[in-house]
Amino acid sequence: MISLSRSSVTRLSISGPPFPASLFCSRLFALYYLYAALRLYYEVNATMMRLCRPSRLWNRFYTGFCLCLLALILLQTVWVHLDSPFRPDYAREDLSSLLAQDSYTEEAYDDLFLQTGLSPWAIDRLMEDPVRGREQIKDIQQAFFADIPVNCTPLFGFITEEDRLPGGKAPAFANLQNGDVIVTFATHTVGWRHGHAGIVVDAARGLSLEAVVIGTDSALVSTEHWRDYSSYLVLRLKDTTPEFRQQIADYAAATVCGVPYHLTAGLFGSRVPDAAAGDFGVNCTYLVWYVFQHFGYDVNGGGGRIVTARDLARSPCFEVVQLYGLDPRQWEENRLEP
Repeated sequence: MISLSRSSVTRLSISGPPFPASLFCSRLFALYYLYAALRLYYEVNATMMRLCRPSRLWNRFYTGFCLCLLALILLQTVWVHLDSPFRPDYAREDLSSLLAQDSYTEEAYDDLFLQTGLSPWAIDRLMEDPVRGREQIKDIQQAFFADIPVNCTPLFGFITEEDRLPGGKAPAFANLQNGDVIVTFATHTVGWRHGHAGIVVDAARGLSLEAVVIGTDSALVSTEHWRDYSSYLVLRLKDTTPEFRQQIADYAAATVCGVPYHLTAGLFGSRVPDAAAGDFGVNCTYLVWYVFQHFGYDVNGGGGRIVTARDLARSPCFEVVQLYGLDPRQWEENRLEP
């Protein structure tokens, strides 16, 4: 089992002003930034012309720089938010009669998955206490259908940002277990929605192991912060026992906690370097891949050296326990059955 002192736990703290992430607001801000960029270009160019006569090479360089800056702004404010978090495009149903049943058919599990994002396995675990389970499922359904505004919050300046919900409004986790993997597609860099990932290492205390951002070491973080994201996906290794997944969690906490963040981890040199080496480092998704490969599982569903959150989510090694901000119809074949 894992023994963790209170001082070893790092709480995730993201600072910075919220940035509206809805498509409408993104376009308004994009227009504002477009105006600001063009105005800045005009003012600087006019000043240069008054002070001196810049060369043609300088004019080309300056124009190219401004165009690149403008492209970056448009990618971060408009393009990336074309792929917005899923909100149900079907009606919310009253689950009272369905939850009153003693057992569920495949069709009933399908309806519950669409209404809550909970896999059949998660439904059964909650319903082990029928009275409390019904209320939990209804609460999860309410949060699943809630129309909550999304804030785009800086993580690494303007370059990397995260789509977050005010006040942690995403549905509560139904039944996290040690060794589970949590994935979100809320994190994006320069228009690329690469996402974020972590491993649950102490479900009882609500702790996941994550490599958060450049300049920090991998650390234990409260799993509650995942409810701040505009989407999440809880994954579990197929056909394994809780005892085996506990070994995975123990190995992760003992081996890759407190490791420096390396953006290019696994991309160059040895794919599986010694964790004790002085230059060893991880990023969020490589950390997950590195831990599972130690036990013989290649969880990179996309193949190759680069591992993204989407690669983990689509790995045939995992099943979906619970999801939010994603269309359940796209994950039905991968959900965890009873």
